[in-house]
Amino acid sequence: MLKFANQIIDAYDDVTKETLTKIAHNRPDCYMLTAEERASLKDHDFALSVVTKTAGRLNKFPINSADSTWLSTQYFDLNSHKLPQEACKVAAAHLKKACEKFNIPSTSTIDKHAAMLKEASSNLHFEKDNSVKGTVVVSTPDLSKLANVEEIGDNYTSAQYAMSSPSHVKMACVYLEKNAEKIPLDLRHKYAAAIQRRSNELGMGVQKGYVAKYATDHYSPMVNAHIKARASLLEGRPELKSTVEKIGHAKGQYTPSQFAQLLHGFDKEAGLNRYYGAHLTDPFIATFALEPDSAAGYSVKVASQTLTGDALKGLVTAKYGKIKEYFGDHVADELRKNPTEIFESLPADAKEIIVGLSEGTH
Repeated sequence: MLKFANQIIDAYDDVTKETLTKIAHNRPDCYMLTAEERASLKDHDFALSVVTKTAGRLNKFPINSADSTWLSTQYFDLNSHKLPQEACKVAAAHLKKACEKFNIPSTSTIDKHAAMLKEASSNLHFEKDNSVKGTVVVSTPDLSKLANVEEIGDNYTSAQYAMSSPSHVKMACVYLEKNAEKIPLDLRHKYAAAIQRRSNELGMGVQKGYVAKYATDHYSPMVNAHIKARASLLEGRPELKSTVEKIGHAKGQYTPSQFAQLLHGFDKEAGLNRYYGAHLTDPFIATFALEPDSAAGYSVKVASQTLTGDALKGLVTAKYGKIKEYFGDHVADELRKNPTEIFESLPADAKEIIVGLSEGTH
């Protein structure tokens, strides 16, 4: 824990108000937030937000208003020497921005520490062991923290602490890649979403691989096909078939994340989750577009063969008669009209038969 206990860092640690009384002579009209008002502030309303080793938050130096900013600059000047160096630089950089925003003169102490930080996109500081001034700490990625999948998925502050640097984000991507099948689907999505959100915060952009499979901000163009695949398995259960079709039609009312979780809940309720990996694609992969998306065009790998959208279109046209023989007029006609969407909706064994037609094995 950062050694803030029994120390005055900002105005809200000054229980006796001794320092505040001295400062108030310079600005007697300065308004100080009540405890309730301070508690209602967001993390970004402070110049410094410390993520502790226990994944808690410790916010210092409110900058939500001109008065709060001025007061925080005074306490920073008096107490910055008590902060770890990195925390000091982060706080100074955000205090300087707030001074510019509210047209308040900065101080030489703030300017000096702010100049040491190249970029201050985030007010976060991650607590390290022995992180008091004068102690040299070598930060290395901790795989045990990244293995706390449930905690990271359910508590974003935990995600920020576990992935405090780009190297941690990269390690989390590798961890997900290696362990995805062992992680329950809903947690797989939450964990991937936390990785991507943290990647964005650190300026790393969109992650690929399993992160893109289980958490992106855009829908796959094949969602409707996956809804049809579910409906086809529910022919004997008309109420459930109608429900999944309604879910598909309501797609525009949900974010991709909300929709995937809704579809997952339906699958479990209808008992369709037992078909994942065989007749059905799991709802998260079915919902999210893989990266790269439209730029790469459609491609699908079945058995040992990869088909592009154009190749699939040519196949279903050239083998129309055979497809009709195997699957009937309706499937053959629909495939010819909309090859990629209908092909995606077919069960795995049907896909293999169609691909086999192109190789002359059927």
